[in-house]
Amino acid sequence: MSVEEIKHSITALSPTEQKEVSAFLFHLRHAADAAYQERINSKLSDRDPTHWLTPEEFERQLDQR
Repeated sequence: MSVEEIKHSITALSPTEQKEVSAFLFHLRHAADAAYQERINSKLSDRDPTHWLTPEEFERQLDQR
């Protein structure tokens, strides 16, 4: 299957399925990146509530990317 065929197939998916594909590709992109994994582990281990985002702030920052 060519990349163009994959793109065409993804276009035909529902928005929910497209989000699932997007999440999968994000995972693939970062799975072998040790520096990224370390940053994520550091953030997940942070117990200081002043560093945390509300769900709304998280969504706002995500939308800016």
